[in-house]
Amino acid sequence: MFSTFDLEFAWIGLGAAVVLTVVLLATDALRSDHALSRWKDPSCLGWLAVVMYLFHIFEEYGIAADGARHAFPGSLCTTLGLGTYPGCAIPTEFYLFVNIGLTWVVAVLCALLARSYVTMGFAFYSLVIVNCFFHIVPALVTGTYNPGLLTSVVLFLPASAWVVNVFLKHREPTLGVGRLLGIVGVGLAVNGSLPLTINLFLNDVIPGPVLDLLQLANAGLILLVGALLQRSLPRPHATAATTGDRVAH
Repeated sequence: MFSTFDLEFAWIGLGAAVVLTVVLLATDALRSDHALSRWKDPSCLGWLAVVMYLFHIFEEYGIAADGARHAFPGSLCTTLGLGTYPGCAIPTEFYLFVNIGLTWVVAVLCALLARSYVTMGFAFYSLVIVNCFFHIVPALVTGTYNPGLLTSVVLFLPASAWVVNVFLKHREPTLGVGRLLGIVGVGLAVNGSLPLTINLFLNDVIPGPVLDLLQLANAGLILLVGALLQRSLPRPHATAATTGDRVAH
């Protein structure tokens, strides 16, 4: 069954989320561009994604809005028709590989890299935007609560709307709809890979260790797409050099 760390890691994340919230709101330590509002600064937005996701994970694996503890694993197993633990066949460590890889590693790397690479500040919103609807739509269809719904509505939905607005209107050079679709696309791929890899495991196509390692690879897709989108940005200094050449000639 679940280890002590399985049951407590969300509480560790909650503590980190509280500290980061104070630092984010009360100091300039996480800002990269002081010419911008912190709510348009890619570094601050990257750290905001970390904070929101840590709170979201606490709702899923700490205490859910309906008072249930460590509720998401049982909810996922029930949704997939696999029963509940200890009978559910999904390995218990699976959830750590998913969440530690995504939030404690990839989301933090995105926020750190955003100081130098603009698109990395937006990259983890691939998961925020998509996961928001993965919680809200089922709740609307079934009329029932699912673990993670409250933070999806209160945090993910308004933050996603704001970040899309910043991404499309408040950056120079313009980041554009195409890059936004790339971000949403990788979010769909990462979310969609979860049931896919689980089914591969349940059908004995892959063993448990491969199932776990695939979650780390899936998380890495967010970094890869963020890097590719950054490479596709026009280079302002190159444009300036070109203009200077034209004047000289």
